[in-house]
Amino acid sequence: MGTKKKSFVKKILAGAGALALAALLGFWISRDRGGQAEPKSLSISEPEAEASPSPAEEQTPAAAAEKEPVPTLRQTPEPTPGLAETLETVPAGTIVAEAEIDRSNLGLYFQAYEISDRIFERIYGDDRSYKTYCTVPREDLRYVKVLHYGYDGQIRVGELLVNALLAEDMKEIFQILFEHQYQIEKMFLIDDYGADDNRSVNDNNTSCFNFRLVTNGGTLSNHAAGCAIDINPRQNPYYVILEDGTYTWENEDAQLYMDRDAPDAAERHMITHADLCYQVFSQYGYSWGGNWGNPLDYQHFEKVVYEAEMPDAAVAE
Repeated sequence: MGTKKKSFVKKILAGAGALALAALLGFWISRDRGGQAEPKSLSISEPEAEASPSPAEEQTPAAAAEKEPVPTLRQTPEPTPGLAETLETVPAGTIVAEAEIDRSNLGLYFQAYEISDRIFERIYGDDRSYKTYCTVPREDLRYVKVLHYGYDGQIRVGELLVNALLAEDMKEIFQILFEHQYQIEKMFLIDDYGADDNRSVNDNNTSCFNFRLVTNGGTLSNHAAGCAIDINPRQNPYYVILEDGTYTWENEDAQLYMDRDAPDAAERHMITHADLCYQVFSQYGYSWGGNWGNPLDYQHFEKVVYEAEMPDAAVAE
């Protein structure tokens, strides 16, 4: 082969080698910069593993926190306390909706409590029921909370101070009266009237404990020991029969309620032997002032299980 022919062949081979090398380099560059292989079919039993993020895609802790905030513990809100749980502090006279009452557990709404500091502050003083010279220990009294129907037919909260020995009686008696929708107009501590019996009676307030003397007498009343209660006193007055057969009384409008045999006595909240209030208190062993000869005290029920000591005269004055 001549010199010219050999030189020509070498040029052709060199050119072919360069083209092959260029094609090979192009293939690898294309593969690294975006070329994709054929997709693989995914198996349910063998899921394809996720690719690990490149260093450029990794997030700093701060960035991750911004995107996915750490969950915090959420306090479960306390249920709103029901009437039974708050009864001790619910003000007397508060109207209660029927929906607030669990009729299958009525006893929850008839409770007796020891005398708290809050109640004692309310009743203590010479113009209060628990006088500074009261001889009945605070521990011998109970604060009773009940439900009752008012004259308007509304259910209301009532309160009493009673002797501790009669607290269970009062809870049960007033629950029975409530179950029969017996109406009592008001039930506030007599301290709301400055411990003035006349003011309480004329406002038709039902009350129990008051460290005082008997009406027009010089000995302690059974109210002084928390062993007597006056129910709806305006319609059930206290009065004295004089020698000439006339009556004297202190209650306002007492003369309107003298005829205890009136056909509308029950509708007028007058306590008689046929009245549920008389029947229930009698069943629990209480005596009724309406059975006394003279004076007559139709509002009054008592059960003497405790006797208060008379205070020193000088102290009482």
